[in-house]
Amino acid sequence: MKNLDFEYSFTPIGIKEIENFENKYDILFPDDYKQFLLSKNGGKTEQRRFKTNDTTKKGVITSSVSMFFPLSIENEINLEEKLRSYNLVQVVPSNFLPIGIDPAGSLICLSIDGKDRGSVYHCDMDYFEEDNELREEYIRLISKSFSEFVDNLYIPEK
Repeated sequence: MKNLDFEYSFTPIGIKEIENFENKYDILFPDDYKQFLLSKNGGKTEQRRFKTNDTTKKGVITSSVSMFFPLSIENEINLEEKLRSYNLVQVVPSNFLPIGIDPAGSLICLSIDGKDRGSVYHCDMDYFEEDNELREEYIRLISKSFSEFVDNLYIPEK
């Protein structure tokens, strides 16, 4: 996983905070995502542009990560708040953890369980408002792992 340059990041955390979160919600983060949290604990990166890995006729979406959510609760927008707002009330699939947000308010989610564990997805929340449900057609694969996702992030052209 390449090193990202951050415009800002949050207070560093330790493995104990990660283990407490995992135990509280009975989840297990992929190792590469744990390393990301330990190194920066979320924030805004310089390399933030991404494209979905869409092999269907839906077309590729290009967007940016406005912010990676921190594990710490120093910010009102954090992993626990997003887990409660989107995952536990089943707005996003139960195996998805919202780990970031794009400029349009759509979520970047990490699969934390199942055959696609570790994969990163773009969940287009524009359509959720219309239908009050996030249909499968608005969930698009970005990458098969968090490391691959980070490695493919690039700086937006000005």
